Amino acid sequence: MLLMVLLTGVARAADSALHRISLDSAIATALRNNRTLKAGGLSSEAATADVSAARGAMIPRLDANENVSYSNNPVQVFSDRLLQQDFSKSSFGLNALNYPNYLSNFQSQIVLSYPLFAGGRLIAAYRVAGFAADVQRWQLIQTRQAVEFDVIEAYYAAMLAEQKMDVVDRGLAAARAHLTQAGDLFRHGMVVNSDVLRTRVLVGNLEQDRLETQSQVGIARAKLAHILAQEDEAVAPIKGPAVLSRSAQAPGELKVLQEQAVAARPEIKVADSRVRQAREAVTIARADYLPTVGLSGIYENDSERLVRAGNNAGVLLTGHLNLFNGMATRAKVDAAEADLSRAQVLADDLRHAIRLGVETAYHNLLAARQELEVAKGNTAYANRALKILEDRYGSGLATNVAVLDAQATRDEADLRAVTVEVTVAVDDAALQLATGHELGPSSGS
Repeated sequence: MLLMVLLTGVARAADSALHRISLDSAIATALRNNRTLKAGGLSSEAATADVSAARGAMIPRLDANENVSYSNNPVQVFSDRLLQQDFSKSSFGLNALNYPNYLSNFQSQIVLSYPLFAGGRLIAAYRVAGFAADVQRWQLIQTRQAVEFDVIEAYYAAMLAEQKMDVVDRGLAAARAHLTQAGDLFRHGMVVNSDVLRTRVLVGNLEQDRLETQSQVGIARAKLAHILAQEDEAVAPIKGPAVLSRSAQAPGELKVLQEQAVAARPEIKVADSRVRQAREAVTIARADYLPTVGLSGIYENDSERLVRAGNNAGVLLTGHLNLFNGMATRAKVDAAEADLSRAQVLADDLRHAIRLGVETAYHNLLAARQELEVAKGNTAYANRALKILEDRYGSGLATNVAVLDAQATRDEADLRAVTVEVTVAVDDAALQLATGHELGPSSGS
């Protein structure tokens, strides 16, 4: 008993240090701080940058090259002197041509290049990058919705744990009061000692339940803090019954919800973008059958000592066409077409899976709502039955066993009621998530 008093005092002191936040505030905090969401945002930024990189391949490119050589290779020396525009009569001597001295050459180039035609692969690669950015953007939305649901689930789990603690405390207080009553009746010779002993066993069991429930409360709060990325702060839900404003309205027509989900779910947007990516990948693979044509302009400066320099410039038009590569292009096209078919099949399957998920969440919510009505009725009945039996026990008209059984039934009904109450709120959020609706702040708390 002393241990329970000490633990209760410690628990009250810890509770006073808690930072209690509303569900709206918890969701807003998670959207700011959640590390998984931040990582998703960085992936989206990287994909957007890849689009710019792909665009860069389609616009003119300007490069600067610098080469330095020092050689007595006859061909190299002849070529470098020609580029330096520094030939003299002595340079054409046979000995000078066959056995030249070492010559240094500083070659500077400015090259402007532009792909005139690449078989469609460049524009296709640009579109692939755009669709990849769309994938990341929709996945970020999907992650945000998942984080919002995780917050709701963790918030209500912490609330449920605290409500279970309240139920256990209420049951423990009632059991202790009944123990006092049984002790008084025993001292007056109105009941046997077994009534007192049996009630003490009940009190001990409830004290053990309280210790276990207290542990569950701590775990639930820690999970909530982790989702909010506030592990160093003791966060907890606002005290009070579960708020069911999220499920205040009827869920609506199932078929309508399913069509809304197929139209709005970010997973569908991701799947459709991947189909488009795969279609462009086929274009890229087929581009190997077509020629590539490029245009480039070069300005070059060559000098031996960076003083007197030779200059030249040119414009080049180049083309390339592969005539045979061992059927590698055909294999690439086949692989790309197979990937496209796979993406289309997965997108179609996802639509069916989403409809099934909406139907499952829909029926879970309806069942939870009905169960909540039953649980509330059972709680009222159990409270009335316990009150009657406690009064009859005080008058010697009911047995101790009947009172203890009624109290256990009342506690069980209370636990079931708070559990189902929270289940309704979570199931409603699950249906909102399944239909692609945002669960952010101000949609319920």
